[in-house]
Amino acid sequence: MADLQKSTELTDLSVVDKQAVQQQVERLLASSHFKNSRRYPDLLRFVVERTLHGNADTLKERTLGIEVFGREPGFDTAGDSIVRVAAAEVRKRIAQYYQEDGHEDELRIDLPSGSYVARFRSPQSPAPISVGAPKGTKAAPNERISQFPHYSGVSSPWKKVTMAAATLLLIALATVAGIRFLGRSADQRDLLDPIWKSPRESILCIGTPQLAQNQPGANDQTAAALGEPTANNTLLPFADAMTLSRFEVLLNRHGKQDRVQLARSTTFSDLRSGPAILIGAFDNPWTLRLTGKMRFRFSGTDEMEGEIVDTRATPNKRWNVDFHIPYSDRTQDYAIVAIAHDETLDQPLLIAAGIGPNGTMTASEFLLNTSNLEALAKRAPANWSGKNVEVVLATQVIQGNSGPPQIVAAEFW
Repeated sequence: MADLQKSTELTDLSVVDKQAVQQQVERLLASSHFKNSRRYPDLLRFVVERTLHGNADTLKERTLGIEVFGREPGFDTAGDSIVRVAAAEVRKRIAQYYQEDGHEDELRIDLPSGSYVARFRSPQSPAPISVGAPKGTKAAPNERISQFPHYSGVSSPWKKVTMAAATLLLIALATVAGIRFLGRSADQRDLLDPIWKSPRESILCIGTPQLAQNQPGANDQTAAALGEPTANNTLLPFADAMTLSRFEVLLNRHGKQDRVQLARSTTFSDLRSGPAILIGAFDNPWTLRLTGKMRFRFSGTDEMEGEIVDTRATPNKRWNVDFHIPYSDRTQDYAIVAIAHDETLDQPLLIAAGIGPNGTMTASEFLLNTSNLEALAKRAPANWSGKNVEVVLATQVIQGNSGPPQIVAAEFW
C-alpha cells in the first residue's frame, strides 16, 4: 500500500511539473525573442512536448526536419542544415531570455548543445533534468520530486554543501580569469567605453535607400509635390530601424544624450561633434567613406551585388551577397562591425553595417551581447592597443531569418 501511495504521489506531481513546463514554454514564446518568429517557436514547442511525453529518443535531426520544417523523408541532413541552424538560434534566444532581469526565479528550459532533447530545472537546481525520460530508461527514485523543489517543497540536505562548493569553484574561476586578463586594459574588456564615457552627445547616423518604383513617393511627380526629390526617401528599412532602436536603448541605459540624423542630411561637422554611430552600408555614404580606409571595405552597389573586401589578402578575399536572388531565398549575409577612434573625425566611431538587412541586424545583435566583445578581445594579438578593432561577421539566413553572428575575420590596431 505504501508503494502504491508513493507511485500515485509521483504521478500527481509529474502532472504539476509538466504543466509548469508548458506554462514556462508559453512565457518564452510570448517574449520578444520568439513572438515575431514562426519556425523557432515551432521547434521549441515540438521538442518540449516530445520530451515531456517520454519520446526523447525520437528527437533526431531527420525527424525534426520532416515534422517541424516540412522536409521530405529522404532530405540530405549533411547538405541541408536547417535543423542545426534553427536549434542554435533557439538556444541563443533562450539564453537571451534568461539573461534579462526578472527571469531569475523562473523554471529553466534548455536545449543543450549537441542535443535536440529539452532539459528542465528549477532556479535552485544546478543540473538540468528531463521530466519525460526516453523510453527504455528508468527515472531515479524521487527524481521528479527533487527536480522542482519550488513545487514539491522538498529540500536537499546537501544544498549548503553544494552551495559552498560552488562558491569555491567560482572564486577559483574568478582568480584564473583575473590572471588571464592581467595586463589587459579596461578598454579591452569594454570596447564601447569611449562612447559611453564621452561627455559629448552621440550622433546616430542612419542611411536611407532610394525609393523603388513600387514604393509610395517613387513617382517623380509625387516626390515633387511633396517638395522632395526621389532620393530623399525617409522610409527606413526594418533592419536599420531595429538597429537604431537597439542603440537608443543602450545609450539611454548608459545615460547618454543622442540625436538621430539621416545620412543624407549629416555633415562632416555633425560627425565631429561627438561619438558617431553609423548604421547601414550601401544606403549610408558615411559608412562607405569611413570604412574606405580600413582593411575590410564595402564594394558594389545596393542594386546588383554587395560585397566586403579584405584589401590585405592576396588575392583579395571577398564575401558577397547577390541581390538578384530574392530576399526570401538568400542563405547568407555579412556585416562589418568597427569600433575605433577615427583620426579624421577625432571622435569615437562605431559602425554596424551589413551587406543586406540580415547583416545589419546581425551587427547590432553582436554588439548587444558583451560576451561577444569579450570573445573578440581574446582573439587580439599581444601587442594590441585595446582600442581599435574591425570585424567581419557572417550569418546564415533561412527564409529571411538570421542565425547567430559568426566572426570570420578581424583586424586589431
